[in-house]
Amino acid sequence: TSVAAAALGRGLRPDERTALHSALDSTTARYATREVTIPDLVETLLQPDDQLAASVAMTTAETLGAVREVALALRELCTGALRGMFDAPTSPSLNLDAPVVVLDMSALLSSSPVALAVLMACATAWLRAIIDSETGTSGRQRIVVVDEAWRVLSSLGVGEWLQQSFKLSRGLGVQNVIVMHRLSDLQATGAEGSREVRLAEGLLADAETKVIYAQPQDQIPRTRELLGLTDTEAVLLPTLARGWALWKVGRRSFLVQHRLAPLEQQIVNTDQKMSERHPA
Repeated sequence: TSVAAAALGRGLRPDERTALHSALDSTTARYATREVTIPDLVETLLQPDDQLAASVAMTTAETLGAVREVALALRELCTGALRGMFDAPTSPSLNLDAPVVVLDMSALLSSSPVALAVLMACATAWLRAIIDSETGTSGRQRIVVVDEAWRVLSSLGVGEWLQQSFKLSRGLGVQNVIVMHRLSDLQATGAEGSREVRLAEGLLADAETKVIYAQPQDQIPRTRELLGLTDTEAVLLPTLARGWALWKVGRRSFLVQHRLAPLEQQIVNTDQKMSERHPA
């Protein structure tokens, strides 16, 4: 359902959601010996049987009309520019049980908004399943880091999952970290007043610790509004030197200098291309 909603760019209607669940059950039973894929599901949706029609109290012809938009949106994920990304079983080399898992989506940031939304839907579904399965049993704690948060929060499903994860973090044993360049970037998550923007701004209120590096003067009013800065803190932000940050921990504030060891400097250096030299 998350993948279908991401492909459609909207939430699913009740009849679409019910039909999708029924189609998935039917398809899973048909291909019991292997992993079900999106093309399998599309085939079931475009050729509804009596069981699928009964699940939504429609005739087969009416059911096809009700689910056609969902089916075609899912089929688009398996054709054209997106062929090979979502139309086959999960790559066997992907180790989702490793101590550290990094999902690098940089190649999708500018090329395919739909692919990014679908991939984020898959990632959050996997994270939710992993965390839910371990809650109250293993005692394992996890750190979830979302970099370039303004971009991934444009996916409504991601924002809703992070909102839940923030509010239940202590019970789930999860530390959530979201990273962005400027707080004004949150406006790029959706239209003004949209649920995406409200969710993104709500995460700031739910965050117990906020680390704010130097901000340009034109960003201060919005930053002050969203973070509830005092006059002194607002004046301080534009003057912070590199490596210095204002920490807001609960109701307390601290001015902190961050120091990097040589190994850490190599890890966080994002200016390699600016210093590389090539022979003429």
